[in-house]
Order: sequence, then C-alpha cells, then structure tokens
Amino acid sequence: MQGLEQLKSIPLFQSVSDTELDEIRSILKLVPISKGETIISEGEVGDCLYIIRKGKAKVVSDNKGSDQIILSYLTVGDYFGEMSLITGEPRSATVMAVEDGELWQLDKKDFDELLMKNPSITISLTHMLSQRLSLSNRARESSERYYKQRISPRGLISETDLIKLLKYAEENSLSGKIRLKNNDKEAIFEYKKGQLENLDFEGKDEDQAMDELLDWNDGEFVIEPDLYQLTSKTEEPTPEKILEDNLVISHIEKYLQEKIKSLIKYIGAHPVQLAVNTSLHKFARYFDVADQFQIETEPQLKINFLTETWTEKHTLFLAVLMRDLVDTMERDLIGMSFWDLQPKDVRLNTILEENQFFLYYEQAVDFVGS
Repeated sequence: MQGLEQLKSIPLFQSVSDTELDEIRSILKLVPISKGETIISEGEVGDCLYIIRKGKAKVVSDNKGSDQIILSYLTVGDYFGEMSLITGEPRSATVMAVEDGELWQLDKKDFDELLMKNPSITISLTHMLSQRLSLSNRARESSERYYKQRISPRGLISETDLIKLLKYAEENSLSGKIRLKNNDKEAIFEYKKGQLENLDFEGKDEDQAMDELLDWNDGEFVIEPDLYQLTSKTEEPTPEKILEDNLVISHIEKYLQEKIKSLIKYIGAHPVQLAVNTSLHKFARYFDVADQFQIETEPQLKINFLTETWTEKHTLFLAVLMRDLVDTMERDLIGMSFWDLQPKDVRLNTILEENQFFLYYEQAVDFVGS
C-alpha cells in the first residue's frame, strides 16, 4: 500500500477524512532506517513521533552497558514516541531497527498543530492511550491474581491436620487466611503477623467452631497470604508508619547489599548486573513496585529503594527477584553451594522473617519457573 491507503490502515488515522489525511501526509517526513540503528534512546527529550512505514523495530531497555533486554517488537503501522510529546517526559525506552526500512516522522510542532486542527485525531489518540493504559492495568491485575493463586499452599485435610496448619501460620508470621472446605462447608481463619484474629465458621463462636473443625477428616485447605489489595485505593501513610517503614527499608537495603556483594565476589559485577536487569524486567509487568527497586553493580554497588513506605507487595517482589536471580545463577553461571540466602546479621534475619520474606521466597519457586 502506498500514500493515503497506507495511512488509513494506521489506527491513529482511521477516523480521519481523506482531505485531512492528505494534509497529514504532506507534513510527514520520510526517514530511512538501517538494521541495528538506534531510532530513539531512553532518557532523551522527545521532539517527534514515528510511524513504521516499512520494516521492523524492537523496544529495548537501556542497561547502561549490559546486554539489552527486548521488551517488544514493532512492525508496519505501529507508532512510538507519542507519550513523550504529550507528557513532556523523557523517552521511556530505546527503539532500534531490526531490519532496513522506512519511518514517517512527525515533529512536535506539527503534532501539536495537528491535534488542534483535527479533533478526530485527538479523540482517536486519547482513546488509544486510554485503551493501552486499561489493557496494561488489566494485565497487571490479572497477573497479580494469578501469582497470588500460584504461591498459595494448598492440599488435602486428610494428609495433614488442623493443628499443623495453625502452627504453620504462627511460625511463619502469616498475614492472610487459611480456608478449610469440606463439601458445602467452609471455615476461614484470619491471621495478622501469625496471630489468629478471627475464625469464621457458620456464625459459631471460636471454641465451638474449633471443636467441630478438629474432627474434619476430609476436604481441602488453602493458605492465602494477604499479599496486597488489588485496588487503586491507597491510604495516606502516617508519619509513624513512614518512620517505621524507613527503618525496615534501610535494613533490607543492607541485606540486599550483602547478598549482591557476595555474588559479585564469586561471579563478577557484569554478569550479576545482567541477571538483575533481566529479572527486574521479567517481573515488572506483575508488580507496579518494580520500578522502585534500583540495583546497580557497575561501576560500584548501589542499592536504593525509591519509596518511603514498605508493603507486603515490596517483600513479595523482593522474594521473587531473589529467587529468580539465584535460579539464574545456578542454571547459567555457577554452582550456588557457597551461597546462603540468610543474612549474617541476626537483626536483619528477624526483620525478613517478620515480613514473611522467607515464606514468599520458598513459595516463589513455581512462579519463577513457569
């Protein structure tokens, strides 16, 4: 397809009339691209958007010298760079040509004038951006729900007993629920930091409910860690909570410093950085706190959490990150018999246990391997 027909096939311009489309074609600049060429770079100021007329491109992360991680591919009709023009923020990723081709380039000045003169494009663009955001949020929520299900220990009541389950919750400082199901009956134990806060079973008081539940020989159980609320609602943290969280964050930063440093000692800074970058990008779509984890091994080790509050979601993501990192090292780089997950400092170990880090780390094995 050439000219107008090709522009019509692009979702951004599908609602534009032929007259308007002809005007748009007149302001588009045709730019040739060569295989391997960097079209836009992460962090730079955006002064134009691009539409792929011919060829293929890839969106990659900027890993500061490490091997690049491919985030997605773009093909004919796809456009990129528009968010930087709209928000004024720097480019959020690097885009490189996979093969020789051609782009249409639309400069910011022409882009702004185009939006003013063509309401239909503004509406189309707004709809597209809204759709992208909606799809992204739904995908993240779906992924979080999927993960929450995957890390929930479950089994048959006949293969264990209630006392062992309750002991498990206490010893692992469980915050969440233990559900028991037997035919059409269900009992729910609600825990906070290993303490039983409520037992919900057919409206019976706790002693009466326990007496009956201890006699159950059939059915199933599931342990549901109360990882996080899958909602956009957030509570404003109090100064006391921020102070408490800052203390936790400083200790966990210290823990991560110790563990990453030990890996660098045996393997080297560059392989560790590559593995860290890969893990961060691999699970970013599952956790909206991923961009709050800043880990650099080159030119020197730096660990920083870009948050003033620490939640179970942060602990969960840290556990997934460490599990994936260790699995990568074991599989691809070096034997890990020398390496110990637990810190040398007893206080650090206590804080990690209180935040259920080790529980999440053990349960993350299936998810990381999936």
